[in-house]
Amino acid sequence: MNTQHNQLVFRTLLNAMSAPGKTFAFDTAEWSDRLSSAPLSPACAAICLSLLDGASPISLFQMRESVAPWLLRHCRVPISSPEQAAFALGMGKHWDWDQNLLNIGSEEKPEKGATLILELDSLSDGAPLQLTGPGIASSRTAAPRLAPGFVNFWHKQQGLYPRGIDLILCCGNECLCLPHSISIHADREN
Repeated sequence: MNTQHNQLVFRTLLNAMSAPGKTFAFDTAEWSDRLSSAPLSPACAAICLSLLDGASPISLFQMRESVAPWLLRHCRVPISSPEQAAFALGMGKHWDWDQNLLNIGSEEKPEKGATLILELDSLSDGAPLQLTGPGIASSRTAAPRLAPGFVNFWHKQQGLYPRGIDLILCCGNECLCLPHSISIHADREN
């Protein structure tokens, strides 16, 4: 990707982080040739190409064998242990929300918490979630298809605030972000 494409992806990602639970699409048509070889969805590949570099270690969870070589070749990102990773990449349908492997930052440096990028089957066909907090006027409903245990994980994480991990959820050419500063509850009305 060239600098202009990186800037467009980064701007879209910033918009998604500042509007938690809202779905944003990446215009990947102009650089689909670069993404066509990626063993990831177009959104996930574009995010990796834009965010990752040699100074951003990543940990991989249940990803295809071809993902690590692709990341090394295109992003020059070091693969690391979960505890040392600035980013983690996994498959949402297999993610175990009971595992506590990722760095959540510290009281002194909460910004050191990892960012978890998950590939999902859907950003809209899961159990409805009610979101409140920064970037949301009153509340917002989102329904990404996440593995069981997510709401309990999020409640535990909220108890550790300002420490925590941010989530970037990808499907096709779209993403949805859940920064750790927001509150999430199961939407009982739907």
